[in-house]
Amino acid sequence: MSSDEFINKWKNSINHLNRPSVGIHVSWDSIPEDSKVEQLLGKEAWDRTYGFTPPWFKKPKTFQQLTESRDSDYQQIVNEETVNGKIDYYKTNGLKEPYFCAFGNKDGSFVLLGDGNHRFLDCLHLIHEQGVNLDSDIGKMTLDIIYLDNFEDILAIKNIWRDDAITNN
Repeated sequence: MSSDEFINKWKNSINHLNRPSVGIHVSWDSIPEDSKVEQLLGKEAWDRTYGFTPPWFKKPKTFQQLTESRDSDYQQIVNEETVNGKIDYYKTNGLKEPYFCAFGNKDGSFVLLGDGNHRFLDCLHLIHEQGVNLDSDIGKMTLDIIYLDNFEDILAIKNIWRDDAITNN
């Protein structure tokens, strides 16, 4: 997949609520054409996503950190997702939309999940807390990652976290 294909796929992607799938601000027109894009499938994609960061909280935390800590940030999201019925939805229906995208810095040492944050955490909760088997759904997962030289400009990171949040992670 080229960067143009990534942009065309995700810039125009609409979720089931008829809203953009990528809910964070992205300066799509400023993404360099020569940006590296990687597509991962199945369990490899799932496992890699554990190390990604959702655009939540005052200080960035990876999904791995959230799952391991089960801290107040984790509990906050799980409670919200329980109240709005999404956790029960995935428990009953499985992961019906196994498509995710992410934005990484140039060397991939920091990757922000652009689409699928709630779905991923909901499913992590079901797997780790409720023992739900989602292996068949995980096997269908597709993860598109774009690596950006100008990551902070494209995602306006300063609007998500304070300046030192990423470097002091």
